[in-house]
Amino acid sequence: MNSEELKSAIQVFYDNYEEIGITVYVIFKNQDDIHPKKVDIEAESLRGLKELFFQSLHETITDKTDLSVLNLSTSDERTDAIYVYDLEVPSELSAMETIVSTDNLPLFNLQHDSLSNIKALLIEIGNDVGQLVLYKTMASINIFGRSSFFLRKSNHRFEKIDDEFLRISSGFQLLRINGELLVIDLNTIEKSFSFYDVIVREATAGIAKIEEIQLIENPNVLHDLLEDVKYARRFTKIAKSSPVLKAGVDNASIISFCKKFPQLAGKIRFNDAEDKIIRKQPAEPPVKNMLFAASCYFLNRKNYVHHSKMASTY
Repeated sequence: MNSEELKSAIQVFYDNYEEIGITVYVIFKNQDDIHPKKVDIEAESLRGLKELFFQSLHETITDKTDLSVLNLSTSDERTDAIYVYDLEVPSELSAMETIVSTDNLPLFNLQHDSLSNIKALLIEIGNDVGQLVLYKTMASINIFGRSSFFLRKSNHRFEKIDDEFLRISSGFQLLRINGELLVIDLNTIEKSFSFYDVIVREATAGIAKIEEIQLIENPNVLHDLLEDVKYARRFTKIAKSSPVLKAGVDNASIISFCKKFPQLAGKIRFNDAEDKIIRKQPAEPPVKNMLFAASCYFLNRKNYVHHSKMASTY
């Protein structure tokens, strides 16, 4: 899915705005209970929520002129990007599929279920034309319970609010549409859903690919990088989509490229035989930069043939 396809998919819902319905579900903080519950909301408030989230879809996606859509496993650091979740989906996020495929889900019980136990809202928007689902985290500052003291205006004086209540803003972190799960807020994902564990498993597979071709003299240093999710996520590219590994490019060609290509030349050290990359000394630039220049920058280049021809001229 690219940005135009995403915008076109959302446009169907804009075109059918009057006939589109909205339903809200909650997910609880208890990780053993990943089953969503439906929230009973009055019709007028539902209309307000529909307007709120349609406007958010406009601002987050439709109105963006430079929007990029990338696979999460091959994501980079660019701004204005949305990521297709192409990794192992955590069990908690399966609830987004559940509300689309399952009818008659249990209701949120106002007498027994506490608002303070809500972790996230699932907003289902759609009708016969299809459904999209938004995942919205609920920070504790948006959940107001009886332990605090709140006042509201009432005629000419303030009165105490005795009930729990929620503040729902327009932002959301994930979107499910046309069978695709899209990450809107990458920072939130990296801190939630056991995402780190998923990334480490994928990244470890990427490191194994590098170890198989015996390109790095001391591959154990690569495993140290897995402690940082930003670097670990880059290794997932190698496991899933490295065109160089898929093409079976030999190590001699890889090393020759690293020596000659201007963006890499002089930045990588080799062993005495010059058939493997080695770690630089501690006083030299960090191993992270050096290794990723070789293992991520190069191994993931889709235009390897073009650049290797360029490098041969230097």
